[in-house]
Amino acid sequence: MKALLLCGGSGTRLRPFTHTQPKALLPLAHQPILFHILNTLAATTIREVVIIIGPNGKPIVELLRKTNPWGFDFTFVDQPIPLGLAHTVLLAREALGNAPFLMHLGDNILDEPLRPLVNRFVCEKPDALLLLRRVKNPRHFGVARVDGKNVVQVEEKPRAPQSNLALVGVYLFSPAIHQAVRAISPSPRGELEITDAIQQLITEGKDVTHHLLSGWWKDTGTVTDLLAANQYLMKKLTPTVAGEVKKSTVKGVLRVAEGATLKNCQVRGPVTIGAGCRISGSTLGPYLAVGDGAEITDCHLSHTLVFAGAQLKGATLCNSIIGERVRIQGQQKTATARSLLVGADAVLEL
Repeated sequence: MKALLLCGGSGTRLRPFTHTQPKALLPLAHQPILFHILNTLAATTIREVVIIIGPNGKPIVELLRKTNPWGFDFTFVDQPIPLGLAHTVLLAREALGNAPFLMHLGDNILDEPLRPLVNRFVCEKPDALLLLRRVKNPRHFGVARVDGKNVVQVEEKPRAPQSNLALVGVYLFSPAIHQAVRAISPSPRGELEITDAIQQLITEGKDVTHHLLSGWWKDTGTVTDLLAANQYLMKKLTPTVAGEVKKSTVKGVLRVAEGATLKNCQVRGPVTIGAGCRISGSTLGPYLAVGDGAEITDCHLSHTLVFAGAQLKGATLCNSIIGERVRIQGQQKTATARSLLVGADAVLEL
């Protein structure tokens, strides 16, 4: 079995951060979203991964060509224009061959292992196995109606949902899906919907089954969801200090990468600090992730993502995302925290 990983979206809901890097490379708990997904795939029997990339996908290719601890065989397929999830299956037809495959959206993260689902798919040999999750707002998702283990209907963002079972963004398909995607037409929004292709399988009498997800799942497509996912993942961190921690108090989990220095700080974990950071006189955490090479002085930071190379002085921030190489000059730590979303290379005086 192969995997089809979709990283071609432009990530418009995560502007300004996706102006300068692909959504799949945005960091969560000090790892790109993409790496969290690949870690999950690595625990299955899958070793060949076809990755769909968009016009801004060059950094993904460059990163995975020099960093591949999983030992995957990567194939990259261009999607110049995002014309729908089913369109990616058409584009990847040659790379996928006649093998069954697992299709995974590049902004969805699961806490549930995929190996049992892959094993079930291989054993039972349905034409599709869909991951579903009960949600409060099914109109925002593809929605499935089921009868026992069988899926009997799927719709994309219906106005009047027939159930509250949302398609999570992980699908397992037999080669029958290739004929189904060729049989459908673009939806009213001009895209080839994977829900239409799945409905085509159902209409043709194919075997479409499901698995109801009970564990944590997050679509990281918005800033709010990105921060929420970071908080959840940081709860799972274990303490590791490869850098220096001087004259600082630490409560909770602290991870400090090699070459980083913390001095005269108060740490309320979980906190993770990247390689080569210089941090002093600051209150850090909880739920703070700092990228490589950042410099932080006299700040109070919590529930925040600080990307690589940022320089912060005298800032009190909460529920914030600070982009690469941003420079912020504040008025020393204050009791009132600001919530900021600052794109790459910005310079800001508070």
